[in-house]
Amino acid sequence: MLYGVFLLPTTYAQTTKSLLKVLSYNIQEGLKKDTVKRKTFIKWANKVDADVIALQEVNHYTNADLEKLGKEMRYPYTALLKERGYPTALISKYPIHNVKHGTDQMLHGYLYGQIKGYHFIVLHLNPFDYQKRNNELTQVFTQINALPKKAKVLIMGDFNSFSPQDSLNYNYNQRKLEMLVKHEASRPNIKNVNNGKFDYSVIQFLLSGGFVDSWKLMNPRSFEKSAPTPVMKADPDQYVRIDYIWTSNQLAKKIVKANLIKDEVTDRLSDHYPMILTLKK
Repeated sequence: MLYGVFLLPTTYAQTTKSLLKVLSYNIQEGLKKDTVKRKTFIKWANKVDADVIALQEVNHYTNADLEKLGKEMRYPYTALLKERGYPTALISKYPIHNVKHGTDQMLHGYLYGQIKGYHFIVLHLNPFDYQKRNNELTQVFTQINALPKKAKVLIMGDFNSFSPQDSLNYNYNQRKLEMLVKHEASRPNIKNVNNGKFDYSVIQFLLSGGFVDSWKLMNPRSFEKSAPTPVMKADPDQYVRIDYIWTSNQLAKKIVKANLIKDEVTDRLSDHYPMILTLKK
Protein backbone atom coordinates (compact mmCIF):
# COMPACT_ATOMS: atom_id res chain seq x y z
CA MET A 1 0.00 0.00 0.00
CA LEU A 2 2.72 2.46 0.94
CA TYR A 3 4.59 1.71 -2.27
CA GLY A 4 1.48 2.53 -4.29
CA VAL A 5 0.96 5.81 -2.44
CA PHE A 6 4.42 7.03 -3.30
CA LEU A 7 4.33 5.78 -6.87
CA LEU A 8 1.17 7.61 -7.96
CA PRO A 9 2.41 11.19 -7.45
CA THR A 10 5.65 10.41 -9.30
CA THR A 11 3.77 8.91 -12.24
CA TYR A 12 1.37 11.86 -12.31
CA ALA A 13 4.25 14.36 -12.25
CA GLN A 14 5.97 12.58 -15.12
CA THR A 15 2.76 12.58 -17.16
CA THR A 16 1.88 16.25 -16.61
CA LYS A 17 5.50 17.30 -17.20
CA SER A 18 5.35 15.84 -20.69
CA LEU A 19 2.22 17.83 -21.62
CA LEU A 20 1.47 21.48 -22.32
CA LYS A 21 -2.08 22.70 -21.65
CA VAL A 22 -3.21 25.92 -23.30
CA LEU A 23 -6.52 27.61 -22.52
CA SER A 24 -7.99 30.34 -24.76
CA TYR A 25 -10.97 32.34 -23.51
CA ASN A 26 -12.90 35.45 -24.54
CA ILE A 27 -14.03 36.71 -21.14
CA GLN A 28 -16.63 39.22 -22.43
CA GLU A 29 -15.48 42.72 -21.59
CA GLY A 30 -13.33 41.76 -18.64
CA LEU A 31 -16.11 39.72 -17.02
CA LYS A 32 -18.13 42.96 -16.93
CA LYS A 33 -16.08 44.09 -13.88
CA ASP A 34 -18.24 41.70 -11.86
CA THR A 35 -16.41 40.65 -8.67
CA VAL A 36 -18.46 37.46 -8.29
CA LYS A 37 -17.64 36.42 -11.87
CA ARG A 38 -13.98 37.21 -11.23
CA LYS A 39 -13.85 34.92 -8.18
CA THR A 40 -15.73 32.22 -10.09
CA PHE A 41 -13.30 32.50 -12.99
CA ILE A 42 -10.26 32.17 -10.71
CA LYS A 43 -11.68 29.09 -8.97
CA TRP A 44 -12.70 27.51 -12.29
CA ALA A 45 -9.38 28.25 -14.03
CA ASN A 46 -7.41 26.78 -11.12
CA LYS A 47 -9.34 23.51 -11.59
CA VAL A 48 -8.58 23.51 -15.32
CA ASP A 49 -4.90 24.07 -14.44
CA ALA A 50 -3.63 25.14 -17.85
CA ASP A 51 0.05 26.02 -18.24
CA VAL A 52 -0.75 29.08 -20.34
CA ILE A 53 -3.98 31.08 -20.47
CA ALA A 54 -4.69 33.31 -23.47
CA LEU A 55 -7.46 35.84 -22.88
CA GLN A 56 -9.46 38.12 -25.14
CA GLU A 57 -11.58 41.12 -24.13
CA VAL A 58 -9.54 41.88 -21.04
CA ASN A 59 -11.37 45.20 -20.79
CA HIS A 60 -10.83 47.55 -17.83
CA TYR A 61 -7.51 45.91 -16.89
CA THR A 62 -4.18 47.66 -16.48
CA ASN A 63 -0.88 45.80 -16.46
CA ALA A 64 -0.94 45.99 -12.65
CA ASP A 65 -4.48 44.58 -12.57
CA LEU A 66 -3.46 41.64 -14.74
CA GLU A 67 -0.40 40.97 -12.59
CA LYS A 68 -2.66 40.94 -9.53
CA LEU A 69 -5.05 38.49 -11.21
CA GLY A 70 -2.12 36.27 -12.15
CA LYS A 71 -0.83 36.21 -8.58
CA GLU A 72 -4.27 35.33 -7.22
CA MET A 73 -4.36 32.43 -9.69
CA ARG A 74 -0.74 31.46 -8.84
CA TYR A 75 0.49 32.36 -12.32
CA PRO A 76 3.63 34.51 -11.88
CA TYR A 77 3.95 35.78 -15.48
CA THR A 78 1.57 38.04 -17.39
CA ALA A 79 1.52 40.21 -20.51
CA LEU A 80 -1.21 42.62 -21.65
CA LEU A 81 -1.64 43.97 -25.17
CA LYS A 82 -2.86 47.44 -24.12
CA GLU A 83 -4.79 49.18 -21.36
CA ARG A 84 -7.68 50.48 -23.47
CA GLY A 85 -10.38 49.01 -25.65
CA TYR A 86 -10.51 45.23 -26.09
CA PRO A 87 -7.06 43.88 -25.15
CA THR A 88 -5.73 40.35 -25.37
CA ALA A 89 -3.45 38.91 -22.70
CA LEU A 90 -1.24 36.01 -21.65
CA ILE A 91 -1.09 34.49 -18.15
CA SER A 92 1.59 31.84 -17.73
CA LYS A 93 3.26 29.51 -15.26
CA TYR A 94 6.48 30.08 -17.20
CA PRO A 95 8.40 33.23 -18.23
CA ILE A 96 7.08 35.14 -21.26
CA HIS A 97 9.89 36.36 -23.52
CA ASN A 98 10.19 38.77 -26.47
CA VAL A 99 6.72 40.25 -26.02
CA LYS A 100 5.40 42.26 -28.97
CA HIS A 101 2.23 44.36 -29.15
CA GLY A 102 0.47 44.39 -32.52
CA THR A 103 -1.88 47.37 -32.50
CA ASP A 104 -1.07 49.41 -35.63
CA GLN A 105 -4.02 49.57 -38.05
CA MET A 106 -5.87 46.95 -36.02
CA LEU A 107 -9.14 47.46 -34.19
CA HIS A 108 -8.27 45.20 -31.24
CA GLY A 109 -4.86 43.76 -32.11
CA TYR A 110 -2.66 40.81 -31.24
CA LEU A 111 -0.13 39.95 -28.54
CA TYR A 112 2.98 37.89 -29.24
CA GLY A 113 5.13 36.14 -26.65
CA GLN A 114 7.54 33.24 -26.49
CA ILE A 115 6.96 30.66 -23.73
CA LYS A 116 8.98 27.45 -23.24
CA GLY A 117 10.13 27.58 -26.87
CA TYR A 118 6.59 28.03 -28.24
CA HIS A 119 5.56 31.15 -30.12
CA PHE A 120 2.17 32.35 -28.87
CA ILE A 121 -0.06 34.76 -30.77
CA VAL A 122 -3.28 35.83 -29.06
CA LEU A 123 -5.57 37.86 -31.29
CA HIS A 124 -9.02 39.34 -31.57
CA LEU A 125 -9.95 40.13 -35.15
CA ASN A 126 -12.28 42.89 -36.33
CA PRO A 127 -15.90 41.76 -35.84
CA PHE A 128 -17.40 44.08 -38.46
CA ASP A 129 -15.65 43.57 -41.80
CA TYR A 130 -14.14 40.43 -43.36
CA GLN A 131 -11.81 42.50 -45.55
CA LYS A 132 -10.39 44.24 -42.47
CA ARG A 133 -9.98 40.86 -40.79
CA ASN A 134 -7.93 39.69 -43.75
CA ASN A 135 -5.77 42.82 -43.54
CA GLU A 136 -5.25 42.26 -39.81
CA LEU A 137 -4.30 38.63 -40.33
CA THR A 138 -1.82 39.71 -43.01
CA GLN A 139 -0.12 41.83 -40.34
CA VAL A 140 -0.07 38.88 -37.95
CA PHE A 141 1.61 36.78 -40.64
CA THR A 142 4.33 39.42 -40.99
CA GLN A 143 5.25 38.49 -37.41
CA ILE A 144 4.94 34.76 -38.13
CA ASN A 145 7.01 34.91 -41.32
CA ALA A 146 9.87 36.51 -39.37
CA LEU A 147 10.13 33.39 -37.19
CA PRO A 148 12.37 30.39 -37.99
CA LYS A 149 10.86 27.93 -40.47
CA LYS A 150 10.40 25.17 -37.92
CA ALA A 151 9.12 27.45 -35.16
CA LYS A 152 6.46 25.98 -32.88
CA VAL A 153 3.65 28.48 -33.43
CA LEU A 154 0.26 28.66 -31.72
CA ILE A 155 -2.34 31.20 -32.88
CA MET A 156 -5.47 31.54 -30.79
CA GLY A 157 -8.35 33.79 -29.92
CA ASP A 158 -11.58 35.22 -31.26
CA PHE A 159 -11.32 35.25 -35.06
CA ASN A 160 -14.90 36.41 -35.72
CA SER A 161 -14.70 34.22 -38.83
CA PHE A 162 -16.29 31.08 -40.25
CA SER A 163 -14.20 28.13 -41.35
CA PRO A 164 -14.60 26.54 -44.79
CA GLN A 165 -14.22 23.24 -42.92
CA ASP A 166 -17.58 24.04 -41.29
CA SER A 167 -19.24 25.10 -44.54
CA LEU A 168 -21.64 22.15 -44.60
CA ASN A 169 -23.06 23.44 -41.33
CA TYR A 170 -23.49 26.97 -42.63
CA ASN A 171 -24.26 26.81 -46.35
CA TYR A 172 -27.53 24.90 -45.98
CA ASN A 173 -28.80 27.45 -43.46
CA GLN A 174 -30.50 30.07 -45.62
CA ARG A 175 -32.10 31.71 -42.59
CA LYS A 176 -28.71 32.34 -40.99
CA LEU A 177 -27.51 33.99 -44.20
CA GLU A 178 -30.68 36.07 -44.46
CA MET A 179 -30.18 37.25 -40.87
CA LEU A 180 -26.64 38.40 -41.70
CA VAL A 181 -27.76 40.18 -44.86
CA LYS A 182 -30.58 41.91 -43.02
CA HIS A 183 -28.25 42.96 -40.22
CA GLU A 184 -25.92 44.62 -42.72
CA ALA A 185 -28.65 46.35 -44.74
CA SER A 186 -28.88 49.37 -42.46
CA ARG A 187 -25.30 49.29 -41.18
CA PRO A 188 -22.80 50.50 -43.82
CA ASN A 189 -19.84 49.85 -41.49
CA ILE A 190 -20.59 46.11 -41.34
CA LYS A 191 -19.43 43.81 -44.11
CA ASN A 192 -19.42 40.18 -43.01
CA VAL A 193 -21.26 38.77 -46.05
CA ASN A 194 -19.05 38.23 -49.09
CA ASN A 195 -20.93 38.74 -52.38
CA GLY A 196 -24.16 37.51 -50.83
CA LYS A 197 -22.55 34.39 -49.32
CA PHE A 198 -20.88 33.32 -46.11
CA ASP A 199 -17.29 34.47 -45.99
CA TYR A 200 -14.59 31.87 -45.41
CA SER A 201 -11.60 33.84 -46.70
CA VAL A 202 -10.06 34.68 -43.32
CA ILE A 203 -9.83 31.10 -42.10
CA GLN A 204 -8.82 29.93 -45.56
CA PHE A 205 -5.87 32.31 -45.19
CA LEU A 206 -4.69 30.26 -42.18
CA LEU A 207 -5.32 26.92 -43.87
CA SER A 208 -3.40 28.05 -46.96
CA GLY A 209 -0.59 29.16 -44.66
CA GLY A 210 -0.18 25.58 -43.44
CA PHE A 211 -1.81 26.01 -40.03
CA VAL A 212 -3.99 23.34 -38.44
CA ASP A 213 -7.33 23.95 -36.72
CA SER A 214 -6.73 21.84 -33.61
CA TRP A 215 -10.41 21.45 -32.73
CA LYS A 216 -11.35 20.33 -36.23
CA LEU A 217 -8.42 17.93 -36.38
CA MET A 218 -9.77 16.16 -33.31
CA ASN A 219 -13.44 16.48 -34.37
CA PRO A 220 -13.31 16.11 -38.17
CA ARG A 221 -16.98 15.25 -38.71
CA SER A 222 -18.48 17.50 -36.07
CA PHE A 223 -19.68 21.05 -35.63
CA GLU A 224 -19.92 22.72 -32.25
CA LYS A 225 -20.70 26.33 -31.44
CA SER A 226 -18.14 28.38 -29.54
CA ALA A 227 -20.58 31.29 -29.23
CA PRO A 228 -22.92 32.44 -27.98
CA THR A 229 -23.44 30.80 -24.60
CA PRO A 230 -26.83 30.78 -22.83
CA VAL A 231 -26.12 34.25 -21.39
CA MET A 232 -27.16 35.66 -24.77
CA LYS A 233 -30.41 33.67 -25.11
CA ALA A 234 -29.71 33.46 -28.82
CA ASP A 235 -31.61 31.95 -31.70
CA PRO A 236 -29.98 28.63 -32.75
CA ASP A 237 -29.40 30.18 -36.17
CA GLN A 238 -26.94 32.54 -34.46
CA TYR A 239 -24.72 29.70 -33.25
CA VAL A 240 -21.18 29.98 -34.64
CA ARG A 241 -17.70 28.55 -34.21
CA ILE A 242 -15.36 31.54 -34.26
CA ASP A 243 -12.92 30.74 -31.43
CA TYR A 244 -9.90 28.69 -32.45
CA ILE A 245 -6.47 27.46 -31.44
CA TRP A 246 -4.29 26.89 -34.50
CA THR A 247 -0.95 25.10 -34.56
CA SER A 248 1.86 25.17 -37.07
CA ASN A 249 1.82 22.02 -39.17
CA GLN A 250 4.63 20.22 -37.37
CA LEU A 251 2.87 20.67 -34.01
CA ALA A 252 -0.33 18.96 -35.20
CA LYS A 253 1.13 15.49 -34.52
CA LYS A 254 1.71 16.58 -30.90
CA ILE A 255 -1.98 17.29 -30.24
CA VAL A 256 -3.43 15.05 -27.55
CA LYS A 257 -6.75 16.78 -26.99
CA ALA A 258 -8.59 19.86 -28.27
CA ASN A 259 -12.05 20.73 -27.05
CA LEU A 260 -14.44 23.46 -26.01
CA ILE A 261 -15.18 23.48 -22.30
CA LYS A 262 -18.90 23.54 -21.64
CA ASP A 263 -20.09 23.32 -18.06
CA GLU A 264 -22.25 25.17 -15.56
CA VAL A 265 -19.58 27.84 -15.12
CA THR A 266 -18.80 28.51 -18.78
CA ASP A 267 -22.50 28.58 -19.62
CA ARG A 268 -22.77 31.78 -17.56
CA LEU A 269 -19.35 33.38 -17.27
CA SER A 270 -19.07 34.84 -20.79
CA ASP A 271 -20.83 34.90 -24.15
CA HIS A 272 -18.06 32.67 -25.57
CA TYR A 273 -16.99 29.19 -24.56
CA PRO A 274 -13.30 28.61 -23.78
CA MET A 275 -11.14 26.19 -25.72
CA ILE A 276 -8.36 24.04 -24.33
CA LEU A 277 -5.54 22.37 -26.22
CA THR A 278 -3.25 19.70 -24.78
CA LEU A 279 0.06 19.03 -26.53
CA LYS A 280 2.86 16.55 -26.04
CA LYS A 281 6.00 18.57 -25.41
